[in-house]
Amino acid sequence: MESLYLHKSNSKPITNNPKRLRMTPENLGDFYKENRKLIADYIDTRIEILKLRSIKILAKTLSLLILISLVSFMVLFFLLFLVIAFSWFMADVLGNAALGFLCGGAVFLFILLFSVIFRKALFLNPLIRVFLHASTQDDEDEIDNEEE
Repeated sequence: MESLYLHKSNSKPITNNPKRLRMTPENLGDFYKENRKLIADYIDTRIEILKLRSIKILAKTLSLLILISLVSFMVLFFLLFLVIAFSWFMADVLGNAALGFLCGGAVFLFILLFSVIFRKALFLNPLIRVFLHASTQDDEDEIDNEEE
């Protein structure tokens, strides 16, 4: 039994034999034999694309991690010198260097407790957002470029 379809461009009837269109194991085997190289090339290309994307994401993440480490290191030194200056100031005010540096130690203890209590809000959540934004930013750029 043949089916009848109309082609839009020239309005000629096209007949298709459903027996010819039906995929049998023999036809499927022929399809794979004919297109094996194309399928292998396609799979290899997709693997290469995935490798390149993962390298790109890894490079961005590592560079961001290095930047955050350097900034944190600089802030730590700034804070250290600030607390040392505060300790010498308190030593002058209290008249005893040991009490001044004890006050400086108390400032570091306060900063440590504050950091531990609010670690999710101060460190964990912002870092997750930054890394996710860095890794998905290229995907958004590629989508924008494809739309243009």
